Amino acid sequence: MRTSFFLAASENDVIGRDNDLPWHLSADLKRFKRLTSGHVVVTGRLNQDSMVSRLGRPLPGRITVVVTRDAGRPGEGPVIYQPSVSAALSVARAIEEFAGGDEVFVLGGAQIFAEALPEADTIHLTRVHAQVEGDVRMPAGWLSGFTLVESEPGPEGEELPYTFERYERR
Repeated sequence: MRTSFFLAASENDVIGRDNDLPWHLSADLKRFKRLTSGHVVVTGRLNQDSMVSRLGRPLPGRITVVVTRDAGRPGEGPVIYQPSVSAALSVARAIEEFAGGDEVFVLGGAQIFAEALPEADTIHLTRVHAQVEGDVRMPAGWLSGFTLVESEPGPEGEELPYTFERYERR
């Protein structure tokens, strides 16, 4: 079972600002949908709340396992609550395997990424080519132990220039 991260980060490793993304990159959102649809995703509660606020509902076409201290919350649609990253990954992997899949995606935020990092096999990174102000960033050295295996420039005409990158654990 592959554990993959999916995230966008600026050159200074910012991934969020005011509980939202600090940019809107339409090709990145399409890539996110293409790669994660039909899979189980793991995310933190604040990240989940931000996505639901933006979409008006949980992510369609995916089962979402949310890490929260309030794990007794009743599930809403395809949403399951778990009290820790390890429990969330365990549940996500079991569901993914039962459904015949072989990859779960970790969507953040920073604390979830930091705790799940030792479990990551692949990182799907959209590297935003700018120094961005924000209040959430990836931990220092987070790409240590990974090798860049694929890189493709994002389309021109977006809010900021960026590159789609894929890293694999060495």
